[in-house]
Amino acid sequence: MRELYHYPLCPFGRLTRIYLLEKSLDHELMVDLPWKRKKIFSENHVFSDLPALLEMDGTILEGWYAIVEHLELHYRSTSLLRVTQKERAETRRIMTLFNEMFFADVTKNIVFEKVMNKYMGNASPDSASLRKGNAAVGKYLDYISWLMDRRNWLAGDEFTLADVCAAAQISCVDYVGSMAWDSHPNVKEWYMRVKSRPSFRGILADRISNVIPPAHYSELDF
Repeated sequence: MRELYHYPLCPFGRLTRIYLLEKSLDHELMVDLPWKRKKIFSENHVFSDLPALLEMDGTILEGWYAIVEHLELHYRSTSLLRVTQKERAETRRIMTLFNEMFFADVTKNIVFEKVMNKYMGNASPDSASLRKGNAAVGKYLDYISWLMDRRNWLAGDEFTLADVCAAAQISCVDYVGSMAWDSHPNVKEWYMRVKSRPSFRGILADRISNVIPPAHYSELDF
């Protein structure tokens, strides 16, 4: 069976886990802590990206983009990039927005400071980073809200990798209690629909040592 090496509170590991399940690809989850990397594949692995996928034929894929690209090419029965060039372009645009911009503005400033900083032996969370992350959340929720007034899902009428990437990032921020759901009801409704998908169940069951999520984190209707 293929093996996915990941850290439970990493948004890129989460999106890969959701993606594998949406494509009905069996896999075993292997936890790999970012601050305590093991030399699993090679000496170079300790400097490589998480998540990492070990395919059944021995192929090693490191980083979410390499994994998604490989699986899209080799398992075509279900595509979360959609079909037409226009659909795929829009899906990729929103994927980039969340995997690069949201991650840099929000996830890194909040989740890293509240959780990973502690385990990496650094000082207390940096208050300036937390303020920056919390201030940035609103503009992304405003944009999702704008999209939801015009579409069924983020990239159009169908569920795509755009929804997976956005929900993976947001779920990490939600785990540490930093999502302002009440001010964006249509974003909350979109997220509830994503949470209700079978591929999301494992994400809702995630628990990190010494970090307890808010009560609504696992609830489908919150």
